[in-house]
Amino acid sequence: MDNVAATSKMVRLYIATGFLYFIIGTILLAFSLSGAVAISRDPIFILLLYGFVTQLIFGVSYIFVPGVSRHGGASYKAIIAEYILLNAGIIVFESVALTGQKDVVLLLAGLAALIIAVLMHATNILRTIIGRKSKNTV
Repeated sequence: MDNVAATSKMVRLYIATGFLYFIIGTILLAFSLSGAVAISRDPIFILLLYGFVTQLIFGVSYIFVPGVSRHGGASYKAIIAEYILLNAGIIVFESVALTGQKDVVLLLAGLAALIIAVLMHATNILRTIIGRKSKNTV
């Protein structure tokens, strides 16, 4: 599988995962607003902000940035690593928020995973913007 096809696969995975988080967050919000379940809004907003919005931004940026900049440079391995770290951070925060436990070590690990994922994404996008001309451009 070449880098373009592999990146395209990851873009679809980011977007699909984002919409999955959006659906789960919307269902939790509906249950919360109806009073059917006593749940804090924090886990809902974690799902909607990091789960949906961030996943879409990450995925879509890998479509648009190379096309606009006409440069290659995003590392497929880094894309996979940032996807795993981003989702690990979301899941850790979600589990802590839903269970109500305040495990500081777990929260710090989740926060570190999110920060590393965001920094990896920024680095990958920056490499794409200032990278070498792609062989696929005209």
